[in-house]
Amino acid sequence: MQIRILLVDDDAGGQVASLATELGRYGFICQFVDQRDETALEGIFSGITGASSILCRDSAMPVVMQHARKQENEGSRRRPPVVVIGANDSFDNEYRIAKAGASAFFSAPVSVPELAERVELLAIERSSGVNGRVLIVEDDAELAEHYCLVLSAAGIEAKSLTDPRRLMAELYSFQPDIVLMDVQIGDYSGVTLARLIRFESRWLSLPIIYLSSEDDRDDQLEALSKGADEFLVKPVSDDYLVRSARIRCYRARQLSDLMNRDSLTGLLKHSLIKQELEKELARCRRFGHLSSVAMIDLDYFKQVNDTWGHRYGDIVIRALANLLRNRLRETDMIGRYGGEEFMVVLPDCSVQAAADLLKSIGESFSELVFAVGEKNFQVTLSAGIAGVNEFPSGAEALEAADQALYQCKHEGRNGVAIYSANK
Repeated sequence: MQIRILLVDDDAGGQVASLATELGRYGFICQFVDQRDETALEGIFSGITGASSILCRDSAMPVVMQHARKQENEGSRRRPPVVVIGANDSFDNEYRIAKAGASAFFSAPVSVPELAERVELLAIERSSGVNGRVLIVEDDAELAEHYCLVLSAAGIEAKSLTDPRRLMAELYSFQPDIVLMDVQIGDYSGVTLARLIRFESRWLSLPIIYLSSEDDRDDQLEALSKGADEFLVKPVSDDYLVRSARIRCYRARQLSDLMNRDSLTGLLKHSLIKQELEKELARCRRFGHLSSVAMIDLDYFKQVNDTWGHRYGDIVIRALANLLRNRLRETDMIGRYGGEEFMVVLPDCSVQAAADLLKSIGESFSELVFAVGEKNFQVTLSAGIAGVNEFPSGAEALEAADQALYQCKHEGRNGVAIYSANK
């Protein structure tokens, strides 16, 4: 997913516009927009598609937000997030910017790695086409179908289930973010079903919301004590159903990310990225395509921590994570393997294509400049690649990629090596 950044300034060589080159190294598509050009500003909000963010100075924010509000009043799609840069970081100024509707504020001079990370997260969050997955357990088939149609029209993937005996199988196949369930489904009690779901540790954190006409508070509390999380009392309007589901799905995904993703980088944790490798090996065998796995390591990273401190070491790690997300495909899987090591699974990608891609990424990464006061430093990376199809297990393919990485380190670092059984 390539993210587009619209740099709004009154000078093509100004403070904001000058960030285009550095942000471009992270894989962002940067476009300058003159804040004095009303037609161009109008086009920002009417012509943007995909993941995008607007970056502007605090002096340009009033005119930018004016066009943003106009778009929202006309009922257009959601506006892209607005990130503001300014020299005045006082509470009053930041409060003014927050009140105007900005999504983030950075005081000058700007830390480009931190700016890149925030822009990326905001753009992806706003552009997500699907706002979550909802499993509806309801014995009234007509009502369940109505709920599905309403949620689907709002960009929420929904599936109905009228036979509770298929509940556990549907949970594993559909992987919902939340479950909306009646308190009574035919001969089955929703309260008992909620308890049954909690039998398996995999679903302990799955939000279960009762959708019922039960309005007695004591009865609701009694039902909630058996394993569910909340009540939505019937009848529920379509608008309220959509807003409730969207909010709860968003929160559920946030909590899921906290459990499944590395807190520093937002990438998959060690165990999960290894699981994705095994899944990709199974897909390779099923469909016959070629895939690659890569191990990536930051060169001389201990020196970065020893010289500049762990805070800047973390900034370097996050910068590489952001670059990988922006330069790789949405179907590629990226994980933080540990410390300064990353693991990437590249479906339907030969080892040579993977090598060419990672070489390009390595070149871009080596051009990133990290500032510490008046001083700057740069970091390079090394990568090892192996063909997933060439091994009987994902663990052996990963070991081969690790051997290729060691070979790259041995040959001088700052490069890419492909595993060969003859070396």
